[in-house]
Amino acid sequence: MSKNSTPASYDQSDCSLCPGELVSESGMYEVCHYDEPRTSALFTRSSVFPYCKNCGENVRFKLVMAAPHISEDPDFSEPVSPVDNSLLNKPTPTDLFPVQLGVAHGFRFLQDTVQAWRIGSEGGDL
Repeated sequence: MSKNSTPASYDQSDCSLCPGELVSESGMYEVCHYDEPRTSALFTRSSVFPYCKNCGENVRFKLVMAAPHISEDPDFSEPVSPVDNSLLNKPTPTDLFPVQLGVAHGFRFLQDTVQAWRIGSEGGDL
């Protein structure tokens, strides 16, 4: 190709979706570039069709096959329980500080019973 020749342009007449538009349906889309061959890409619902680094806003998109994302499937959705933040709404949230719970909860100290005084007549009184 010489310097004065114009770049080849590809037919985009069957691709009606423009960059910047909201994706209405998740699935496989054909990316119809203005100056290069078509490619395919996955887009999820509520995302935005991107601009091309090379052909900018001249890129177009066409839905090839609808394929809902797993997050859109009701069988895989989990109910979100409300978060209880009542402790955070106290004027002084002193109950939020860690509490030492003892040996059963993982403190690391000598767990054997150690006698402080000698047994017998040599032992002292406290």
